[in-house]
Amino acid sequence: MTTRADMIDRLGCDVSSPTRTIVVEAHDPSGSSSPDDIMATIFGSSNFMETDDAYVKRAFINDGEVWVDQLQGRFWSLHTKMPMGGILPILKEKIESHRELDWLWLPSNHLQNLWPGSSSNRVKTKFQGHDFLPASDPAQDLSINLSGGGAERLLAYISQEDNYRSAVSFDSVQVSVRDSIGRLDEAVHRMGRFAVTGDFEYHLQFVNIIVDRYRKLVELCEHSSLAWSPLDGSSEDGFTFSGGPISIRFSREIPDMEQFAASLFAARQPFRLWGIPQFKDDVVYVDAVDLHVGQQVRMEIGRQWMRVHLEPGGCGNAIARLISNLQHRFDSRLEFVDPSLQSALALPAPAGV
Repeated sequence: MTTRADMIDRLGCDVSSPTRTIVVEAHDPSGSSSPDDIMATIFGSSNFMETDDAYVKRAFINDGEVWVDQLQGRFWSLHTKMPMGGILPILKEKIESHRELDWLWLPSNHLQNLWPGSSSNRVKTKFQGHDFLPASDPAQDLSINLSGGGAERLLAYISQEDNYRSAVSFDSVQVSVRDSIGRLDEAVHRMGRFAVTGDFEYHLQFVNIIVDRYRKLVELCEHSSLAWSPLDGSSEDGFTFSGGPISIRFSREIPDMEQFAASLFAARQPFRLWGIPQFKDDVVYVDAVDLHVGQQVRMEIGRQWMRVHLEPGGCGNAIARLISNLQHRFDSRLEFVDPSLQSALALPAPAGV
């Protein structure tokens, strides 16, 4: 009999052999792919098996073992002792070529406010603005890697400088947690990758809370999707309209609208959007396709704003992907206009855990 307790026992953390967790979104809005279909897509139909826990499966990659925890619904946690270099290239090929799969795209704000009472001992930012900003921009490509107890304070000081305030975006952090529940050293990357030494059960709680915060943002975006509902259950009586555009406000102006649109809708990683921009009165209109789930996403872009219209059943992970990558390529200080969405984006560290 194989249970969740066996997974915890096999993956128990130690300093010499950290445990890695990669969280992916396994989501097919059409409902045509079952969880086992998606497991077969990632690992091959003969390379995974059930356990006695309905939410835990064991899978195998080359000589390595991966425990897939599906307790969080569409957000799967893949736990392994394999080195990241052994599992990541395989996952990258699968995730970036199949519609049912996507990465977790943690916004910069979620990494900045990662955990209450934790101390950051390493902070990394990575800004790659060459596709969206002119070569003359002083922060077109800016990477900062800081370590030590004062890393975040120094980064906050740098972010106040006018030339860099829109280019300081958290790419990864490493924190130490010491409290009555347990001891953890967690390294977290914005694409849902964790490396941990310490109490593995506490690590599971840590990952689940980070994913819950992210899920709230994704689901709030999905609640904004456009929908028509018949009155009193009959279309003969008319329809009611719900949803609306997801509006984003930039802290800087787009310097070149044509270049910005060409880069955003080029049907390549990381944005995974394809469309043909139409320009009118200094506004870009695009009926784009989200290549993750193959659904239409209508977008309008002005010099300092963007509106996104999700169709019924649209995937909110597309909005998180858009936000996270714009923070790392154009404007780290962008905001949602809607207060509830902005609150889910710029949230404080979780309390009472």
